Amino acid sequence: MIYRVQLVPQPIVIDADGLPVPNSHVVEITFPGDAIETALGRVNTIVGAGVAKIIVGDATVRGVSLC
Repeated sequence: MIYRVQLVPQPIVIDADGLPVPNSHVVEITFPGDAIETALGRVNTIVGAGVAKIIVGDATVRGVSLC
């Protein structure tokens, strides 16, 4: 099954048809980051698309795309 995480209005797991997946939870959302030097010092910035870790039933799924 294909899952995605919808961020707005709150993080929820949805299926390929855009419907909420019962018995699912968003555990973690991460964004790849990098630090750049600025006049004010080192600043962390997001450099790519985020991914989520979810639980569906008893299964943990990592690398789920955000929408």
